[in-house]
Amino acid sequence: MDSQKKKYSELTDCLCTNIRKSARNISQKYNEHLKQSGEKINANQVSILVTLSQIENKTISELSNQLKMERTTLTRNLKILDKSGWIKTDYGSDGRMKFSKLSKNGKQVLNKILPHWKKAQSQTKKLLGEDLQLFQQNLKKLTL
Repeated sequence: MDSQKKKYSELTDCLCTNIRKSARNISQKYNEHLKQSGEKINANQVSILVTLSQIENKTISELSNQLKMERTTLTRNLKILDKSGWIKTDYGSDGRMKFSKLSKNGKQVLNKILPHWKKAQSQTKKLLGEDLQLFQQNLKKLTL
């Protein structure tokens, strides 16, 4: 092994890289199930809709912070969700602040995709195994 490869070999066990890769793989599994609903929606968009279903009157910045998502990425996704009619965007009194909320159509799409999401959730839980509860508790520690 050349010296550069050896120098960087410990990075192959990088927690960040492996967690990100795992997250992408899990998202792909969820997306496969969501596709079966007939809706053009992905796991990332579902997480946004679900968060909007749980909160009200949050600015884009507050929503971005809650989702731990880059503001520009969130804004791009909100435009898609708005175009699909799944959210409504309102502006504050001065016109500068934006607020998004789940629309009636958004609630309907969540109801439609729910059985497919449940299948993905069940499959993922089986893959993660018996220590799932401990794993989820440890993941929550990372989101604080």
